[in-house]
Amino acid sequence: MTYRMIALGFMAVFYGIYFGKMLIQRRKGIVTNQIAKGKVHDRTFYIECIMKVATLLVPAVEVVSIVIGTAQLMIMWRVIGMYFAFLGDIVFFLSVYTMRDSWRAGVAASDMDQRSLVTKGIYNYSRNPAFLGFDFVYIGIMLMFFNPVLCAFSIFAMVMLHLQILEEEKFLPTVFGDDYLEYKERTSRYAGLGKVTFDKVILYIYFILFVWSVLYFFTCLAYGGGFSLSWVWLWILIAVFALVRVLMIKARIDGREKIKIPAVLRYVYRGLALVFIIFFVIVESKVIGAMTATPKSDLEYVVLLGAGLHGTQPSNPYRARIQKAAEYLMENEDTVLIASGGQGPDEAISEAECAKRILVEQYGIDEDRIILEDKSTDTEENLKNSLVIIGDEDAYVGIISNGFHEYRAMSIARNVGYNNVHSVPAVTLFPVGIHYTVREFFGMVEFYVKYKL
Repeated sequence: MTYRMIALGFMAVFYGIYFGKMLIQRRKGIVTNQIAKGKVHDRTFYIECIMKVATLLVPAVEVVSIVIGTAQLMIMWRVIGMYFAFLGDIVFFLSVYTMRDSWRAGVAASDMDQRSLVTKGIYNYSRNPAFLGFDFVYIGIMLMFFNPVLCAFSIFAMVMLHLQILEEEKFLPTVFGDDYLEYKERTSRYAGLGKVTFDKVILYIYFILFVWSVLYFFTCLAYGGGFSLSWVWLWILIAVFALVRVLMIKARIDGREKIKIPAVLRYVYRGLALVFIIFFVIVESKVIGAMTATPKSDLEYVVLLGAGLHGTQPSNPYRARIQKAAEYLMENEDTVLIASGGQGPDEAISEAECAKRILVEQYGIDEDRIILEDKSTDTEENLKNSLVIIGDEDAYVGIISNGFHEYRAMSIARNVGYNNVHSVPAVTLFPVGIHYTVREFFGMVEFYVKYKL
């Protein structure tokens, strides 16, 4: 129900802006909604007709999809859909507000001489931000409530909008002449600053990173328990850094750079950035590799790493680990489980005891197959204390944790004495799983500094 209300809210805002704009223009005596009302039935007329039908049908299909509640994509795609729809509303509002009475599409020919070429504000970065807003909202709702019918209608409508843009690009030079041609040269059709250069590509990357970081920060707050989520501030730092870089690069492109950074420092920065990116990709590839590993069968022991409790109940990440432990024990009847985890200050029982209760009572696991290690307070203690219980460094042992944590957990296990350790990854919960996975990079940096230097 929450996703339905959010999607309907995005649609209400979008079409409220659209019809509100038309109403205001009509009250000013501007004749609007002239699309597909030309007297000459040429190519432009038919494109406008089909586009008008498509843009009327899509909202109907969207509403039906939302009401039915179809959602054939995983939750992360639904969240990304919300991002697109939110940005679509913002882009569309800015385009309408900036264009005001000079709105090009749907204005009667008799009023065209009163319209001016708007190139300021959002139109400095997109020649067609209103159409871009349509596309973003279409994509957003499609991702939130994906089904083949909605997908087909949305893509068809976006194609027709694109064809309408091409028709407008033929018409506008006849009205605005060289001014439009110069504008067309320096501003991209959908988004961008004209001709592609290295600086512009880097600017676009930083801008996307900025937008993503801001939106994902609020996603983490909503899905990850608010500000109690560890390292959630990381996304604000990334957003601030990305925004600063956007402003710096934009100033350089525009020739407004007040402080000239020496070329040597720029190359040093780029070199360090390249090293960081390579290191980040290597570490994250190992994290993802452990996250997606297929567990080895018939391990002698599996160590279930503890996580937070709410009183006597496991947190969502810990519940996923316990479920994975149950699945593995049921599939491998000779494996012994060590439930590892002490009692935190806000926990009514130890994490190990919580796991045992759920495994026995909810999954029917024989309690004789479960050994408790209820003194540890962190991953390293989990593994050290469990190894003492196992008593054999060469035993084949699996580590059960959420997928994002597996690589670091196995690295620590090898460091404290395990010689045959294997990944038994539990599901990584999205959308916060992206945060956890990125955070693991810094966890691995800490591991390398602490144990390898």
